[in-house]
Amino acid sequence: YWMHNGFVNINHEKMSKSLGNFLMIKDIVKTCHPEAIRLFLLSHHYRTPVDFTDQALKNTESGLDKIYALLERCEKFLGGLPGREGQGTLEDAGHSWKAFCEAMNDDFNTAQAIGVLYDSVRNLNKILDVAEKDDAGNTDPEKNRRTVATECLGLLKMGDILDILSLPPAEYFARKKEAGLERRSVDPKIIEALIQERKDARKSKDFKRADEIRDQLKSMNIEIEDRPEGTVWKVVS
Repeated sequence: YWMHNGFVNINHEKMSKSLGNFLMIKDIVKTCHPEAIRLFLLSHHYRTPVDFTDQALKNTESGLDKIYALLERCEKFLGGLPGREGQGTLEDAGHSWKAFCEAMNDDFNTAQAIGVLYDSVRNLNKILDVAEKDDAGNTDPEKNRRTVATECLGLLKMGDILDILSLPPAEYFARKKEAGLERRSVDPKIIEALIQERKDARKSKDFKRADEIRDQLKSMNIEIEDRPEGTVWKVVS
């Protein structure tokens, strides 16, 4: 298909060389993941104008992070992602997939299709909340896994059509972390040392020092999360 897209505006102004406000994709990908750029552009109908702002792109990348975090959660729950290892078919992809296809068949309405995708993300997170609790009590774990696998497969199939969600979650977050550290010239060894110091402070009940280290990391644009398996960290915009 060949489609003529709407104009791209920069901060509510028409993009043009005369205004000196034009952007090149090769420059944008230096500060933003390519899939986030694609997701941002597809969140607008191809015939409508696109207003490009740094904040809008950051919001989109934050949304992409949440989708990959959900896939990471599914991967842990299922022991792998459906479809990526040859499991599952389109018929197994759940009701969200049907709604997604209807949107795409409506004049390539990618904006509506992405709305379906985000609805699917919210729904699947809720399903996992219940499934993880049920699994802890051994309440029909196989049924829970089938439900999660069905909805997760639908999400992945949507990603295939939009050409996003192409990376394993661990690789996506590793690449983001590496790019973020490079942009800010931060040594990961320093971060790991601070996290270890914070761990030791918490162990000795020096919570004041632990909070100080968290604040120090935050000032470095490093966000930490304490999980049962240990503390994980990521670079935030």
